[in-house]
Amino acid sequence: MKSKNSALYQHFMKRSSHITDEWLSNTPIQQSGLSTAKQYKEFVQAVINILTEKKPQKEWKAALECARKLARDKAVIQAPIHESLKGFKIFRRIFMDEIETFSNESAHDISKKEAFEWSKRLNLMLDEFIEQFMDEYDRTTIRQLHAQKEMIRELSAPVIPISNHIGVLPLIGEIDTNRAKVILESALEQCAELHLTHLFIDISGVPIVDTMVAYQLFRVVDSTRLLGIETIISGIRPEIAQTVVKIGIDFSNIKTEQSLAVALSKKGFRIWEGDVSVQNDKNMV
Repeated sequence: MKSKNSALYQHFMKRSSHITDEWLSNTPIQQSGLSTAKQYKEFVQAVINILTEKKPQKEWKAALECARKLARDKAVIQAPIHESLKGFKIFRRIFMDEIETFSNESAHDISKKEAFEWSKRLNLMLDEFIEQFMDEYDRTTIRQLHAQKEMIRELSAPVIPISNHIGVLPLIGEIDTNRAKVILESALEQCAELHLTHLFIDISGVPIVDTMVAYQLFRVVDSTRLLGIETIISGIRPEIAQTVVKIGIDFSNIKTEQSLAVALSKKGFRIWEGDVSVQNDKNMV
């Protein structure tokens, strides 16, 4: 069997470039843009070595890492997983055809049992590679989702410093329970990092202020107060004020202003044609 493995190895080595080219030309795997043809050729080489028992342990590790690298590349560009599975299916078919060709044309007397053993080994290998591929694809996708969530988290509640120790938190769009939690946690972190003494929360871009939104605003104000930060809420439109009164929300303990411009001006800021300046007087923060 050892001599037949060597003969099969020689057969595959002569055909390795053709196998790689056929694989790439018949599957969407070539569209990655991140993985190179060299990587696919290395994967083909590793499979050939394992199949014919040429340094199988060393090549097994290399092939698994190659499968994981392909998975990471695919996940980064968000390639559909079914495309990669189709690629492995075609890869399997190409190798099976090569085993059959070798068995039929070899000068060695290849029995059906020996051809079956090679095919069985190939299938077990590819099943493991596919499992590792999908596992790495999932891990990479999850990491990307976490990174995207963190980016969304930062953009959902951006505290904008407008001078030393003074920041503005403009809230725009609807606020649900999840975003409200993000606003509270992110705002507190940013306020601490910026060493703020004053925070202006503008809600003129929030279409609806219900009990939940009001409660979260109270939590932000109370939490920033514990950090020694004075917080002022601006942009409460007339229709929002009416809603607040109707549902019985008490804003009496929170500093509010009609607009951000008014709130800033009362703290020594003056706004001219979109520019913010600070008056040099005793009221300046």
